[in-house]
Amino acid sequence: MSFRWPLDNVRITGEFGASPEYYRQFGQIGHNGIDLGASAGTPVYAADEGTVTFEGWGQNHSWMGTPAGICVLINHIGSYGGYAHLSSTVVNKGQKVAKGQLIGYVGATGAATGPHLHFEMLPLSPNFSNGYAGRINPMPYIDTVKTATRAQVIAEYKAILERDPSGVDETGIANWMKYPIEAVQSGLANSQEKRLLDARKAEAARLAAQKAAEDAAKALADAEKAKEIKAAEEAYKKAEAERLAAEAEIARIKEEERLAKEAAEKKAAELAAIEKEVKEKNHMTTADQENIVKGTESVVSASDFTPIVSDQVKTIAYFATDITAIATGLVLTLLAIFSVLDGVVAVTINAAIVSALLALKQTFRISSKKQ
Repeated sequence: MSFRWPLDNVRITGEFGASPEYYRQFGQIGHNGIDLGASAGTPVYAADEGTVTFEGWGQNHSWMGTPAGICVLINHIGSYGGYAHLSSTVVNKGQKVAKGQLIGYVGATGAATGPHLHFEMLPLSPNFSNGYAGRINPMPYIDTVKTATRAQVIAEYKAILERDPSGVDETGIANWMKYPIEAVQSGLANSQEKRLLDARKAEAARLAAQKAAEDAAKALADAEKAKEIKAAEEAYKKAEAERLAAEAEIARIKEEERLAKEAAEKKAAELAAIEKEVKEKNHMTTADQENIVKGTESVVSASDFTPIVSDQVKTIAYFATDITAIATGLVLTLLAIFSVLDGVVAVTINAAIVSALLALKQTFRISSKKQ
């Protein structure tokens, strides 16, 4: 008895006995068949000649059960072959089939996580208490199986489990050499050792990511700190510029105050000089006024007229005396007005008045002598 692969392109995704944790829920110690990965609708062929003993949904057959989904069970003369998770079938119960005949198409019905073919083998008298629901490993009965070499197994250990060739398990290698390379690859990829390795790598990746995040956070904090430092430097520069501007403004104001003070002192000095000059000139003018008054009184004194003048002349003289008094009043008034003028002008005017009065006096004297 020998089987062919039920698919033309073989890709083992689950070997016999794999995933014991998962199959424990079904009362089994591991996977009870071989899973062959394929896309939905891939043709499924009979592994050997025989008679179809069941076709349909697995819950309608005690051996296949609900997890099988749409399935076919064939008596291959010496053993049974089960084909599960199909999308549809093209055979009927009781139909005879030849080895390699089309019986259905790959699907994902029943307890399937994705499209694939579950291929299993049962003896004519199954031992349902063997831990695999009566199934046996079909690998030794597949005639197209080319078992893996020692070198291939070691290479897969290194590639999948990342084991150093010097530390390989000879017992494990000998066991895997009973299977084709596809089964070795599938078995190692789904082994507990591989899961632990993936977990360690995931933890290492997590730690690396955490460190990267911490480094990024530190870099961000440093960048923020640098930004703060830059902002502080800019604020300092701005404050320094404002300070210099304020100092310049203070210096400008002080310079203006100094210039204003100098100007005020200069102006005060000028005003003081003018005030002194005015006071001196006013003093001279007052003295001149007193002299003019005295001189005027002397000019117009009645004793200067001699008795030899006629009564008519005396009348004129008395009249002149009145005029002189009036003139004296005018002189005093003018002196008061011109006191605020330049002293030289006042003195000049006073001198002119005095000269005029003296001339008038002289005239009277001449007139007296002629009489």
